[in-house]
Amino acid sequence: MSTRKVTAKARPTQPDDVGVRSVEASASDAPVVEGGTGRPGPPAEVTWYERAYFLAVGTLAAAVGVPTFISPANAADVLPFAVPPLHARLIGAMYLSGLALMLGATFARRWSDVRLVPAITAIWTGGLLLVTLLHLEAFPFATTQTQIWFGAYVAYPLIGIWLLVRRRHLRDVAAADRRLPTGGRRWLAGQGVVLSALGAALLVAPATIAQGWPWPVTPLLAQIYSAPLLAYGIGSVLLSRCRTWRETRIAVVGIGLFSLLALVGSVIHRELFAIGDPAAWAWFALLVAMTAGAVAMTVAPRSSR
Repeated sequence: MSTRKVTAKARPTQPDDVGVRSVEASASDAPVVEGGTGRPGPPAEVTWYERAYFLAVGTLAAAVGVPTFISPANAADVLPFAVPPLHARLIGAMYLSGLALMLGATFARRWSDVRLVPAITAIWTGGLLLVTLLHLEAFPFATTQTQIWFGAYVAYPLIGIWLLVRRRHLRDVAAADRRLPTGGRRWLAGQGVVLSALGAALLVAPATIAQGWPWPVTPLLAQIYSAPLLAYGIGSVLLSRCRTWRETRIAVVGIGLFSLLALVGSVIHRELFAIGDPAAWAWFALLVAMTAGAVAMTVAPRSSR
């Protein structure tokens, strides 16, 4: 009996095999991952009560931000305490920035567009609550301004945290969304480190920082500034971990609006800055850099991969 050698031939790659591998390779780019299930689903939308929260926070931001920035002499009409004009405009810039964040979140459709906004809001308003508790003697509780201030900064951080906890398992990023460039993520991370460090210093050592501040500031105001700066800083670090421009655009525009308006207010009151003071140069450089970074990220072409 003869033995025949059988040569195994490799099966040629079929078009269907390529298709299967392509599907497998792109599985990680599924548009949405429903909480804990791993199943793709439609993008999660912003709910009516989330919109109501953003609208409520935005209403207070507008009520404080517009008059303090435009008419700083009347800041005491909306704040629980009196402040000089430059401080009033800086507070107004912060609140108008918050208004931009809330308007963007109110009219956004997808949760992924706004998922970091409650975190930024909770840090900001929770920080202001902490500062209020540290300086209760400075807040006349018989006034309407103080009552609104205290009530808002008790409720807003708690609701923001609740929204984050409720959505904690949801990962909603569409594969078709434009990817955030590496340079943009690095910029956000660097901005976040700088603002977080400044905010933390203002919070824990206000008297020391006040001595080197580019214009006169009280420890109370220094700690009040710490809350939004920490929110911007920690928020920027969180934004740097996002994959797409769509996830970051609302916060990038909001933070950029703060730096732009703060720069305008500082120029209006430039007589308070000493030209030979390094702290003044550092302040203006920070605001210019933040504004330029926000503009560049907003208008520059974004990679699709």
